[in-house]
Formats: sequence, structure tokens, C-alpha cells
Amino acid sequence: MTETRNGTALVLGVGPGLGAALVRRFRAAGYAVAAASRQRDKVAGIFGDDSGVRAYQCDATDGAAVAALVEAVERELGPLAVAIANSAGWRVDPFLDLSAADFTEIWRQGCLGAFHLGQEAARRMVPRGRGTILFTGSAAQMRAGVGFAALAVAKSGLRALSQAMGRELAPKGIHVAHMVLDGPIDSERTRVRVADAARLLDPAGLAEAYYFVHCQKPAAWTNEMDLRTAADWP
Repeated sequence: MTETRNGTALVLGVGPGLGAALVRRFRAAGYAVAAASRQRDKVAGIFGDDSGVRAYQCDATDGAAVAALVEAVERELGPLAVAIANSAGWRVDPFLDLSAADFTEIWRQGCLGAFHLGQEAARRMVPRGRGTILFTGSAAQMRAGVGFAALAVAKSGLRALSQAMGRELAPKGIHVAHMVLDGPIDSERTRVRVADAARLLDPAGLAEAYYFVHCQKPAAWTNEMDLRTAADWP
């Protein structure tokens, strides 16, 4: 088991953007960090030889796989202090072209996976009376745009899940919060689509906000934080 001063953070849904930034922020704060993704090898290559970061392979839509992931992380790195559900399916389809299979799969990736992680993390955290569970949302759940029907439904469900979990688990010492990311996150892919770089969310800045919410005291917990660039404020 890895010895750290603050415990263990699990980020499910790690890529080179926000997921990697979350891993780095919690690692910098002294946590052992489990970085989980469908493709373990790609994740392992992001963080080099840092012994405090361990890569895991997991499909968030598979409840048994998520349960096995949480068990392995706690056994190998230590008790979870924070669990972050950062997985999502993303596609744009005209409503009349959207298949039921694609609609269902986007919901599975954007909402069901978060349910699996939230439930498994809570089962571990509640007996200890402490812990943080964070969910990554999007602008689609606040204002569903053309082509985003599937994502909007998935992320609206995620928001409702966070609210229900927060009310049930807060009295048991578990802080549940939903992070609304109102805009595209800066990456090589989004720079191609978005000409104005001022409208791209900074992954490191977002990770700082997640860490801030995790550090909140129980007398002043937030259940939802809304994040956007200065260029997108009305």
C-alpha cells in the first residue's frame, strides 16, 4: 500500500485533458492517485514514473468492473478520500438521426458510470464518516442545444443524481458535488473547432476548482459549482 499524507484520490475517466489535470492536482496535494480509463496503457504514459500515480483499466458503464476497481484501489493505495466521475460519451446528432442505441449509450457513459462510481465510493466512505464524490457535468444539462439531445439527457440525469446523493449522504459526512463545465475544455481537438482561445476552459484551472470544493468545510459545502471562461459571462 502506498503511504501518503492525505489519502487516496480516484479519477475515473482520465485522458490528456481534464482527467490528467485532476490527477496532477491531487497528486501535488499529497494524495496517492488512481487514474482509471478504458485504455490503461495510454493513461500510464501520461504520468511517467511517478510512483504516487497508478493506472487502472475500467469501463465505467460496467458496474462489476467499477466495484472491482474501487476494491483494488483501496487495497493497493489506501482508503478513498475523494472519487471523481469524469467519464462521458460525447457526440452531436440531429434529433431525427439519433438512434435509440446511441441515445442509450451516451446515457450509460455520462450518467450510469457516475452512478456506479458514486455508489461504490459511498459504500466505502459512509462507514468512515468522511469523503468527497465529485461529478463532471456540462453546459448541455443547463441549456440543451441543437444536436445535443442525448448528452443533455445524460448530464441532466447526472445533475439530479448529484442532488439526491448530496441530500442523503451529507448527514453521513460525505460531500457530493456536481461541477458544471459551461464550455469546451482546452485541448488539441477543441482548438481546431473553437477559433477564439479565450472561450476554452483551462484544465488546470478546472482541477483547482475541484480541489477547492473537496477542501470545503462541512459548514459551507456546495452541491454545485458553475465554471466558464470570462469571455462567456453574459
